[in-house]
Amino acid sequence: MIGLQILMHIPSKHRHELLQAFEMLSNKQENGPKCTAGCLDRGIFESMGTANRFLWMEKWTDLESLEVYMNTDRFKALLGAIQVLGKLDAIHKGELIELNTTSA
Repeated sequence: MIGLQILMHIPSKHRHELLQAFEMLSNKQENGPKCTAGCLDRGIFESMGTANRFLWMEKWTDLESLEVYMNTDRFKALLGAIQVLGKLDAIHKGELIELNTTSA
């Protein structure tokens, strides 16, 4: 699995718009699939220690699917929304290794 992380600062006055963008770009308002082809999961998290800091995380089946997605208008719209609403701090992508956390 491959992970995508987008770290951003969004002023509190634009928090609602960021969450609306997340809902729209995640297809959560539609009856269709939660993510685009190859995307297993997507979520947004707010830092408890740093005000107005958010982390957008996605889990993908493979690097090829993620790279195709990163060239789409949908991904470019996400980056544009972040830049309009606040400041993009970093984008990371890398391999995810699932740990077995189930105890016997």
